[in-house]
Amino acid sequence: MRLFVVGAICALLDFVAFVGLVRVGIDPMKAHVLSFACSVLLYFVCIATGILARIDPTVDSCSRSQQLVVFFFLRLLTLGLRGGIFGVAMTALNLPVFLSGASVVFATAAIGLLGDTLFLWPTISIERRKLFAAAGIIIYLLLLRLVFLGFANLLPEEAYYWNYSQHLDIGYLDHPPMVAWLIWVGTTFFGDNEFGVRIGAYICWLLTAGFSFYLARNLFDKATAIACALLVAVLPFYFSTGFLMMPDAPLTAAWAATLFFLERALLGEKRLAWLGVGLSFGIGLLSKYTILLLGPAALLFVLIDPRSRRWLGRKEPYLAAAVAALLFSPVVYWNANHQWMSFAFQGSKRMGEAFQFTLPSLLVSVAVLLTPTGFIAAAASLKTSISAVRSRPGMARALFILLFTLVPLSVFVLFSLLHENKPNWTGPLWLAVLPSIASVLVGAGGKEQWPGRRLRRAWIPTIGIATAVYAALFHYVVLGFPGVGYIHNIRTLPVAWNEFGQAVGAVEAAVAKESAAPVVLMGTDKYFLASEMAFYARQAQRIQNNSIGQSAIGGDSLMYDVWYPAETVQGSTAVLVSLKRNELQQDDIPRYFSRLTDIQEQVVRKNGAAVGSFYYRVGYHLGRCESAGMQCASPSGN
Repeated sequence: MRLFVVGAICALLDFVAFVGLVRVGIDPMKAHVLSFACSVLLYFVCIATGILARIDPTVDSCSRSQQLVVFFFLRLLTLGLRGGIFGVAMTALNLPVFLSGASVVFATAAIGLLGDTLFLWPTISIERRKLFAAAGIIIYLLLLRLVFLGFANLLPEEAYYWNYSQHLDIGYLDHPPMVAWLIWVGTTFFGDNEFGVRIGAYICWLLTAGFSFYLARNLFDKATAIACALLVAVLPFYFSTGFLMMPDAPLTAAWAATLFFLERALLGEKRLAWLGVGLSFGIGLLSKYTILLLGPAALLFVLIDPRSRRWLGRKEPYLAAAVAALLFSPVVYWNANHQWMSFAFQGSKRMGEAFQFTLPSLLVSVAVLLTPTGFIAAAASLKTSISAVRSRPGMARALFILLFTLVPLSVFVLFSLLHENKPNWTGPLWLAVLPSIASVLVGAGGKEQWPGRRLRRAWIPTIGIATAVYAALFHYVVLGFPGVGYIHNIRTLPVAWNEFGQAVGAVEAAVAKESAAPVVLMGTDKYFLASEMAFYARQAQRIQNNSIGQSAIGGDSLMYDVWYPAETVQGSTAVLVSLKRNELQQDDIPRYFSRLTDIQEQVVRKNGAAVGSFYYRVGYHLGRCESAGMQCASPSGN
């Protein structure tokens, strides 16, 4: 009763402070943070003065310092989710300010009461608290992503793949079409907005978590399966694939599904599972080519494992391969009609790149994708699996974990000795070893060795810190914090692409009023600016997409080279946009225009504060002067 009464009083103070701050002119998005801080301070005073004390002394309780850590941890998580709920109430539901404030105060009070009852003033055993903590973090991170799904600005890569969906096809230069298809479905049902773009990634994460749960349950037990789902929720790579709409989102879901069905086929000896292998592997091929690495891993397992060799003489594996090939055939057909450009882009072109030794950066990227604790845990689990392969008990399980992790990893390691590796490439392959890591986390398998005990202790702060960072980062990027500004560069964080698009759209509208020729937008980088302008300038001016990339002035713009060949935009008036002044001063730009204006700087503001700037200049008669032998623009330009 004391807990409920104190919570109600803190909630009342929260709402009164929010109303007062808004009435004196403070932005509601910041007022809700300040009012929440007032309620947290009052709650803290109640703890410090002993008004709230441990309810049941018979239940295991944490120390005073641990209690304070739990207190502030729960408040930080509550603030992150509260910000997303406030954004939904204000923008998506269009509720009045004070009604939105009341809704988040009520939600905050309910979440706080639940969290405090379970973890701050517990009346249940520590084992049940661990189970509730694992389930609570999974649910919390699901809700956190959901409420921010439609508010965080698209990354340039996401905007680029949205452009895929605007030119719907069965193949593209740099990736297969699944990401475009998912975005098209999402925007068709939920609108041409951030939520519609990303909802496919959210669903893909649910599939990844589900298949990982059942894979871990089959390999170990239910407790390990819950821990595995927790790792999929918390580890940075898998967390991001449930939010950012990249090819990695469907790839990771297909990778998890393929591993699950392969385990059922190879270890569980289920004949029907091979159909699942073919379907999931084919969908993976439609998502990203790297899932091909599971093929040699599966073949090696069949050749090494005596019980699995019988599949070589049965039809099911070959039917699975046929199903996968059939699903992938549209991509082959597209490549055959486009000079095999996608296969060349991901194959011979990468192999022909200049020598680079990038093994250290590969290792660093793994530590980022999995956290340092996850990196060490993966290495320890693989070492344990190697030892298990030498003994008969659990040999097949250990061999499965080893081959489906090390075979793909070895390819990336060898590639990094000579070429550049992308940081996200190894993300999906760790799904095979996650069940083993989870078994250490829950202490499965009897007596624990020294590394296992250390790793178990390390996972608690790792999971807590990662969850808190996600909560704070979402709130900062989307809503900000009072008194904390943004880095003065809109490229660093996706905090102002919407404002950037509005500013570019205003420039475009002004140019269009005085130009008789069609106006196009042109980013002078590879594809980042062209993609963001296509999404956000279109929204600002409610016009059709007319962002063409830099291929019309001799640059490389990936799929923009295919969508907007130079001859199709000849004669247009181009607004050249860059985040760097020197990119607009290149000597070869003037030869593509009859006239160029001076370079202008435009400051981008968010909530009245400058968060960056961009540069632009206008070029007339794009491509005409060069093709017709006309006098081209002067190379000078300030």
